[in-house]
Amino acid sequence: MKKFILLSVGLFLVVTAQAQPETWAVGFEVGEPIAVSVRKYGERNALDVSIGTYIGLFKSKDNYKVSNDDLGGLGVMFNATYLWYVPFFNERMTVYAGPGVQVNSRRYYPDRNVKTVYTTNISTGPSGTVGLEFFFAQKPTSFFIEGGGYAELIPKFFYFNPNLSIGLRHNF
Repeated sequence: MKKFILLSVGLFLVVTAQAQPETWAVGFEVGEPIAVSVRKYGERNALDVSIGTYIGLFKSKDNYKVSNDDLGGLGVMFNATYLWYVPFFNERMTVYAGPGVQVNSRRYYPDRNVKTVYTTNISTGPSGTVGLEFFFAQKPTSFFIEGGGYAELIPKFFYFNPNLSIGLRHNF
């Protein structure tokens, strides 16, 4: 009886997940940036909003602004990207790309021993994203790899920061 109930619940969950149209996704990405993202799917487009942090994975800490703390100017990032996507392989994979805008906030400490003296830097500029997403046979989970970049306009004109990350999304 226990096996029957477990099998029934499992079958119900799989059928329910397959029957629901995928209009939303929540995910986590690791790399540059480390972020949590929410995605709203349209017919052949999507809006992706990410909140996370940049760690300077592809840049040396001397490239932008010197911070004498251990984190090197680690801060918070918000990115909104409008994506167009093309499904292929029976909609098990999609390729997507699109433009966006990014806002960052970082603290810089001139003296690592004095945590009360710092400057806060707010920066913004356009971003671009290109990615590949693979949907597992038993959706709603998908794996993705994406890359792109961010070109800061304020305060450092055309400072470019490349990004590359991998992650998982739960589609519902």
